[in-house]
Amino acid sequence: MSQSHILIVDDEPDIRNLISEILTDEGYQVSTAEGGQDANKQLEDLAPDLVLLDIWMPDIDGISLLKSWNRNANMPFSVVMMSGHGTIETAIEATKMGARDFVEKPISLAKLLQTIEQTLAHAPSEQAQPEQKHEWQMLEPIGNSPAAQELRSCIEKLSKTSTNTVFVGDSGTGKLTLALLLHHHRHHDPQAAIIIDSLTLTDSNINDLLESHHQHLSQKHPAGSIILTNIDCLTPSLQNKLLVHVKQWQMPNQNNAVQLLSTTQQDLKVMVANDEFDRELYEFVAEFAVPVCSLNERAEDVPELLNFYINFLPDQEQTPYRKMSFAAQNHLRNYAWPGNLRELKNLVRQLQLQPGEAEIQLDEVFELLKQTQQAQSNSSPSTRYDLELREAREEFERDYLLYHLRKVDGKVGDLAKISGMERTNLYRKLRALNINPKNADQS
Repeated sequence: MSQSHILIVDDEPDIRNLISEILTDEGYQVSTAEGGQDANKQLEDLAPDLVLLDIWMPDIDGISLLKSWNRNANMPFSVVMMSGHGTIETAIEATKMGARDFVEKPISLAKLLQTIEQTLAHAPSEQAQPEQKHEWQMLEPIGNSPAAQELRSCIEKLSKTSTNTVFVGDSGTGKLTLALLLHHHRHHDPQAAIIIDSLTLTDSNINDLLESHHQHLSQKHPAGSIILTNIDCLTPSLQNKLLVHVKQWQMPNQNNAVQLLSTTQQDLKVMVANDEFDRELYEFVAEFAVPVCSLNERAEDVPELLNFYINFLPDQEQTPYRKMSFAAQNHLRNYAWPGNLRELKNLVRQLQLQPGEAEIQLDEVFELLKQTQQAQSNSSPSTRYDLELREAREEFERDYLLYHLRKVDGKVGDLAKISGMERTNLYRKLRALNINPKNADQS
């Protein structure tokens, strides 16, 4: 039985008492504090190994406490934040300020115990600047189709290299998951990967952001990956600035090796030919390109994918376990899946959360797909007047952008000129409306 000492800081007595009883039964030494001031007072005499810290408390909030501990006491203990659903983003930010992890309220006791065990097992000897803990899903491509086998083989070969790699495919095909998987096979360290969405980059922040991330990797890890999603959305100015940084990262005298892994919905070769993507940058970032096919091109994998998520989601998200009938699986095997793997995962989640029999039946699948189709049919001009103003505006924007996108053969640069939108904002709008520039007819 563990003799680690845990301090629980929460203003809700029911939560304090429940967690205290559970951890005591698990063999931990437990102390409790009813707020921030009480916690500071107890820490004058206590030396806990771990502090479970609530974010919202009436006297001192958890974030302010964390900052003061990290600044004044050099934090000789690990901190796990406890956060309600509405403060998950705050909890994630707290990990950047020194927290080791966070658990979401209402608290899953199994998740809490696992988090405590992992945090204590990996407690660093020096905790002056604890790093953010990531729990990314790095899943192997599932299925036995030629496409799935080719992806696994490709990741296996690339894992033995330091090649900058770009993953090319439609939205929802799992490009980021594959990039994370490749990083995992190369470095076996989730902390050595940094994900940046190109849509968040601007001319004013890109240099500081890339420099700080690269410096972090250089100081903390012998090798790592910067994963840049939606790289096809970079404006010419951002492309030029990225090129400067990539050249520096690739210099032979660098102390550590940083690879650039990217994702794109558009074929960068075509963009280069259309003068929409810098040729020199392309040669750096796309030393190898991995095509990621849409789900309807590997329909034979659908039953295996369905069964994977039927078992995976209850474990990861505590959704009710419901297996799926063969009739339902067969119908979905022949479904078009315009949203690809993301749509399949969301569909399984929705079916599991619906009330029904222990086995998901074909009529449930029919009904859910029918509801989706009805929602999509609201885009009809004849029904647009029945929508709220915001929804009607989105439908018009979608029709407008698709109309002009088809006229310019999918060239986003030309569409930006016609619409009068700055290209980064235009890409953001296209992503939000689920419009694929290279395949407007199927968007």
